[in-house]
Amino acid sequence: METTNYYEQRVRQKHPEIRDEWVERVLANPYHTETQPDGRIRYYGFIEEAGKWLRLVIEDGRLHNRFFDRDKLRRWGRP
Repeated sequence: METTNYYEQRVRQKHPEIRDEWVERVLANPYHTETQPDGRIRYYGFIEEAGKWLRLVIEDGRLHNRFFDRDKLRRWGRP
């Protein structure tokens, strides 16, 4: 998937623990999606190996952000 400049310059360095294979897995089969007010789309998937929810943010069809979402773990628990 294509990525934004922000993703390449900031996100990869900020969250190196998140594997590309996990990103691909969530994009292919998200547990939940939602659209932000700014039009960006959030994809969520539970990463069993990490025991955490991964949130991906897509902007104009390109990966913009990725991080483990602690709030979703508290609210949703484990699937």
